[in-house]
Amino acid sequence: MFFFKRNRPSSYTDFSKIGLDMHSHLIPGVDDGATSIIDSVALLNGLKELGFHHLITTPHTLQDIHPNTSEILQKAHALLDGKVPDGIALELSSEYYLDGQFQEQLESDKLMPMKDKRILVEFSQISRPHGLEEVVFDLGIKGYQVILAHPERYLFFHKDFGYYQRLKQMGVDLQVNALSLTKHYGEHVKKIAEKLIEADMIDYFGTDTHHLRHIETLKQVPHTKHFARLVDSGLLKNESLLP
Repeated sequence: MFFFKRNRPSSYTDFSKIGLDMHSHLIPGVDDGATSIIDSVALLNGLKELGFHHLITTPHTLQDIHPNTSEILQKAHALLDGKVPDGIALELSSEYYLDGQFQEQLESDKLMPMKDKRILVEFSQISRPHGLEEVVFDLGIKGYQVILAHPERYLFFHKDFGYYQRLKQMGVDLQVNALSLTKHYGEHVKKIAEKLIEADMIDYFGTDTHHLRHIETLKQVPHTKHFARLVDSGLLKNESLLP
């Protein structure tokens, strides 16, 4: 009976059951997300209409492409003071690419983690990173809880699904992208996202919103059975990020 319930067609119409989005690119002019204050406000309103009330936005920190620092991001975030729609709380963190700049910011204590030193990280989607286990271990020693952004999008893991279990054994939390429950990134990514949900391996849910086209595609997600299964599983930790 329980298995049938978790695989029923979704009765959800929006994201209000989750309420908090912990992965997005809403700060104006700092990465490949919002390009202006007007753009940021439009995205904030779009996410509010989809049922979110709390947003932890995570602009890229990626050397050579988006070499952001905490000072740069905080200054850009301040441009939205007084412009955030009523009913929305907006916090700032980052999506950190595991590169040399990340190591420098880690060593100089310049990272901007989420609540309880939870930190969203990513790496190349086409080539497996070297020394990943050492990085995770070092972050743990320093008191950080690693959250891996969109694990379903790392193509080299698709043929080694068991490595997802290894990540979990290492203490890494996994965050699935809402858009991965559609064909936005392709059928293969969708199937891996669904498989991770079916295996009860997803800890966090994020939209990874960059632009208004994403807002439109996100409207499909609450109607999917895997969204319903994920929400009904009781495993999501999004709420734990609330102040």
